[in-house]
Amino acid sequence: MNYEEAISYLNRFQFHGFKLGLERIEAILQALKRPHQAYPLIHVAGTNGKGSVCAYLSSILMTAGHKVGRYTSPHLWSLVERFDINGHYISHNELAHAIERIKGYVEQGLELSYFEYTTAIAFKWFEEQQVNVAVVETGLGGRLDATNVISPLCAVITNVDLDHMSYLGNTLEQIAFEKAGIIKPDIPVVTGVQDSAALAVIADRARSLNAPVFRLGKDFAVKAVNGGMEYKGLHVHLPIVRPGLLGRHQYQNAALALAACEVIGQHLSISEAALKQGIEAATWPCRGELLQVGGRRVLLDGAHNPHGIQALCTLLEDLKCDSQKAHLLFGVSNEGGDKDFVGMLRRLSPFFRGIYITEPPGPRRPVYLEEWQEKAHRLELSYIKDWKQALEACLNAAGNLVCVAGSLYLVGAVRHLLQEKGPCSS
Repeated sequence: MNYEEAISYLNRFQFHGFKLGLERIEAILQALKRPHQAYPLIHVAGTNGKGSVCAYLSSILMTAGHKVGRYTSPHLWSLVERFDINGHYISHNELAHAIERIKGYVEQGLELSYFEYTTAIAFKWFEEQQVNVAVVETGLGGRLDATNVISPLCAVITNVDLDHMSYLGNTLEQIAFEKAGIIKPDIPVVTGVQDSAALAVIADRARSLNAPVFRLGKDFAVKAVNGGMEYKGLHVHLPIVRPGLLGRHQYQNAALALAACEVIGQHLSISEAALKQGIEAATWPCRGELLQVGGRRVLLDGAHNPHGIQALCTLLEDLKCDSQKAHLLFGVSNEGGDKDFVGMLRRLSPFFRGIYITEPPGPRRPVYLEEWQEKAHRLELSYIKDWKQALEACLNAAGNLVCVAGSLYLVGAVRHLLQEKGPCSS
């Protein structure tokens, strides 16, 4: 298969939906001769911030001189974005070959979901490219997530919030139980979880497995100082660091990555200089990403749950967003049918003069305009079904800031289109 044929074949697996469980991924990895056991790994779970933590971790490890594989999801525009080694994505030819190789096993009777398929690709590609460490982000939850076949050097659990409740549970404790599933016997855990009930679930799981826990706010700390952050770690003190990612919420994500690197320091060489430089050099598109498009600022942020919306509001405050000159383009998915999309928009609405609602592209079930009109009739909103037309209307109406938020598929598509139209500067 060529690249287009391979992607078309793999996309059929989107219709299989989420399939939690480890039996299928174990079977394909066994067929591939267990590639995930060929290199050390760091495993990252959490409701929000896990992608940012992965970005910080890989940046630190690269700065320290390591060959680093990074597997994250979802992608913004192209599937190749999920598979990264030292800042370079897998090539189209390599990805087509990987898809075709696994296709052979599927034709022999192995069943896979889309995410299981891509997870197997990542583990095998990292082995073939001889990475000496990999950073792996969970897709959904943790306990039954396809990535949870690894035995990492360290597990990171960023936080716990209400999201994907139809799959993970309706309470913070239930969701924490799923996230805590990545904890392995004797493997250290770094966490930023603050809710006491959720933290108790994680601590109980760790205690039962003799896994040491390092907590943000207890074992290591971070605070804002002089336009940056101060990190007081397990052994390292960095008086001033300016993270490469925008927003005060990124200080916590950076601190989690720093603590995890301290924990694995006995296995991988990481200098104090690499810790600081790696945090400051990190990039992560569409997570509080501010572009200059013509004479206008465009803020791209994949905030799609209450915790993410709160972080976006804080960022808008820090940017001194003028509500009389700013417009919002917003669209979210709602596969589980449990998302409070109106509540999230109400939280954002005071920052904007005009709000445009659209349906995001991609494989997830969007919140349709009819649902918005039924449930958000008390808000003054403009409804445009086609996201490209909605973006155009938002750009034409805006003063000095356009914010695009919600589904990462929407935010990623907007980013790609803006870059296609002309140069964008960060």
